[in-house]
Amino acid sequence: MTVQRPLIVALIVGVAFSGAAPMSWAQGQGTSTAPVQTRPIQPQEFLRLAYSSATLQGQAAKLAAGRETRPEVRSFATSAADFRLGLLQRIEAFAKERSLPLPSVKEFEHQVIIENLEPLDYLALSRRYAEIQLQALGQEIGIYQAAARSPSAEIKAFAEQVLPELQRQKEGAQKMYEAVRP
Repeated sequence: MTVQRPLIVALIVGVAFSGAAPMSWAQGQGTSTAPVQTRPIQPQEFLRLAYSSATLQGQAAKLAAGRETRPEVRSFATSAADFRLGLLQRIEAFAKERSLPLPSVKEFEHQVIIENLEPLDYLALSRRYAEIQLQALGQEIGIYQAAARSPSAEIKAFAEQVLPELQRQKEGAQKMYEAVRP
């Protein structure tokens, strides 16, 4: 059961982001292999995926920061919650300025991830949150990398601005994961 949970989470996150752009699965598995872009990402698709990812990670961060977790996790989650709030505001403003719609309901897969985090406590929550962050950030970076190659100059510029911030988040998530992994 312990081995299956991370795989289930990885599959759920992978399914949630599979529409971003066809990428190599190695990207989502923690390797440094660059994603393979086979088609351009459209602005509405990018916004839907970016907003959904930021929402999921913001909720997970609030949950981990608000509960008793390992100090490394609580520290990362607190700063991640602030980062996600700011990123969500930027995405919302970007969409509003361009009259582009954002999703009105949470992706089903994201709701399942949050629901599966809620009953966990201390070490189990700390570890699961760290795993989810690494996986979700890997997928999110892939979304932003695809957007950075978009024919839309506005989407490209937005993605290029956010990508370094996401890379820093992933580095922090990796350190957090190293501190709590089994």
